[in-house]
Amino acid sequence: MVSFYDLKNYFHDLDYRIIIVGDGEPRAHTKVDGELVMKSPAGGVSVAFDAVARASQAVYIANGKTEADKEAMAGKSKIAIETNDGTYQLKRIFLTPEQQDSYYSGFSNQTLWPLSHAAFEKPVFNPAWYHDYIEVNKMFAKSIKEEIKGKTFVWINDYQLSLVPTFLGKNKDTVVGFFWHIPWPTWEIFRVLPQKKDILWSLLSCDYLAFHRRYQAQNFMTTVSRELEVRIDTETNSIFFDKNILTVGNLPMGIDADTIETLAKPQEKETFLGGVIRQALGIPKEEVGSKKTKAMDAFFEKYQVMLGVDRLDYTKGLVYRLEAIDRFYEKYPQYIGKVIYLGIMSPSREGVPSYKALRREVESKVKDINKKYATDDWKPLRMIYESYTREDVIRFYEKADISLVTPLDDGMNLVSKEFVVAAAVSHNPGVLILSQFAGSAIDLTSALIVNPYNIEEVADAIARGLQMPDAEKDERMQTMFASLQERNIYSWTESFVKKAIAASNENKDRQKS
Repeated sequence: MVSFYDLKNYFHDLDYRIIIVGDGEPRAHTKVDGELVMKSPAGGVSVAFDAVARASQAVYIANGKTEADKEAMAGKSKIAIETNDGTYQLKRIFLTPEQQDSYYSGFSNQTLWPLSHAAFEKPVFNPAWYHDYIEVNKMFAKSIKEEIKGKTFVWINDYQLSLVPTFLGKNKDTVVGFFWHIPWPTWEIFRVLPQKKDILWSLLSCDYLAFHRRYQAQNFMTTVSRELEVRIDTETNSIFFDKNILTVGNLPMGIDADTIETLAKPQEKETFLGGVIRQALGIPKEEVGSKKTKAMDAFFEKYQVMLGVDRLDYTKGLVYRLEAIDRFYEKYPQYIGKVIYLGIMSPSREGVPSYKALRREVESKVKDINKKYATDDWKPLRMIYESYTREDVIRFYEKADISLVTPLDDGMNLVSKEFVVAAAVSHNPGVLILSQFAGSAIDLTSALIVNPYNIEEVADAIARGLQMPDAEKDERMQTMFASLQERNIYSWTESFVKKAIAASNENKDRQKS
């Protein structure tokens, strides 16, 4: 097992300047009572990379999204993010509202996102969006070039920045690694993208390209072989193209289990999300924090709680999940009045029409189910539509009897892994019900694995989870927890960097011969 300090020592001895690049910020600024406050996002890639940035003392280049972010920069190109165990530099790129709309809401999330996920949402092809996508990728590449000094390792992340390698170019002292965090579709799907060759050419100019899963890497290599004149060495997963050699790999991403374990410890102070949930559950404020009543804990003891923590996104399978919960109450009526579903959903991409339509559909479905089963003093579904921090939501993982993570397609899904860690270290181990289409399903084999489209199967899994003996729950959680501790974010990072540097060195050696 690689620890944070093992990784820190590895980077110290590496003799490379580290530049991490991603659209999302590892730390964001906001205004609270007129004062600038820095917070960590709720989850996802950028949060995971905060630990990597600290260990490597990196320059982290990201998309600054708010006026508070801009104010925090105070006219400087970078600001220091200082913590007890490491410091890194945060460099922000600021877009115009039009660029943000076209690059992010448009091409990234109405073209590439639906194209890459088997959730049957039709992608939209708009040439104007692609123009701004190109311009923003150029901005990122320019910002990277400004930071390259001597031996430099550039780590680019995800589909929003697929053209950065093209505009970055490469010199002999620079290693370029790219991690594609979402699924790569089959060639039959990807081939409809008008800009497909631009993206393929760009990714082929890297030293190393990795995906979470082997089938995703295979999909990419098949796509390249069908679209371009290349030579592929299937034994080494190397693609020879235009004087460059790209090595393709698969590395399932781990999480910062130590931090999750720390955050899962009981806290007396009520968080913002805690207050919202308390109000949704009808618990009086004056009772919260009372050592005598502990009303929130009493609520979770009174009812068995199914928990869902998701971005409001059609890939998360929210409507199918609600249909499965409906079927659960219909098939197992003995749980009416005893089990609730607490859905915590962070608003996402609210400017995108399909996301607006999804919220309307979810709200309608919730209303129907509550009307169907509610009693005078109980209703089955309690929904929270709020943004939240990771610290907020982790405190509820340890309270839940069941966590429902049922995406229709997902590159990895870090929520499922965070739940396992939080649940494993608590006195209420809980049960994870996990979609077979989440990348994490291959790692978390002791979860109850389901097909989210199979409403009957999910309903039965809920009943099985509620009836599962505590000893079995604990055994399953501890098995998954041990695996996550071993294959954590630090071992994943070290593997990626080592493989990328090895690929770069081999690239140079082959070009000499």
